[in-house]
Amino acid sequence: MNVPRGTAACGAVIVLLLLVVSAGCTGQRPEGLPSSGQYAFLDHQIIYAGTLVNGTCPAPAINVSPYIFDADSKTLAGIVPFEVNESLLLVYGESTTLSGAYGRGGYGELSGAYALPYTNGNLTVDGFTKDGTMYLSYNNRTIALAPGMQWMDVSSGMETTRACTVNRTVADIITYYGNYPQSGIARTRLV
Repeated sequence: MNVPRGTAACGAVIVLLLLVVSAGCTGQRPEGLPSSGQYAFLDHQIIYAGTLVNGTCPAPAINVSPYIFDADSKTLAGIVPFEVNESLLLVYGESTTLSGAYGRGGYGELSGAYALPYTNGNLTVDGFTKDGTMYLSYNNRTIALAPGMQWMDVSSGMETTRACTVNRTVADIITYYGNYPQSGIARTRLV
């Protein structure tokens, strides 16, 4: 088939323009996800508190604070065991705190996600809506959190060992802080 030169040249220009336009869109993330250079921060805290009923309980102590998040200054400092790059979508902080007769101190860790869905233990971040609301699954529940919102479940009970009896309260808190600049992530180390 013979194609006039002008038509072939016009077709080549159109193909070239389509390639340039589509190449410019590759850095764009779908609406609702953090923009390039940002990450969504989700923090999950479990706080165990206890009041001694009787006996003598040797309270366990843990003391490792691997991260500190400050929403006002938009900074996250801590042990960052993952790459901070343009593909990073989500930083997930998970911590446990002991207080009262249940113990003292705390421990936590950070992890990074580069694709969704993201699963860590019994928590899965399924995705975001266009308005930035995060949808996640936790302990067979579906939870929707807008930026700055938190979900909480508080349970209590009595725990008895050979040495003591403790009234226990457990606060399970998941907070979606929203999107923050990756430039605010600072790597620190334990001393």
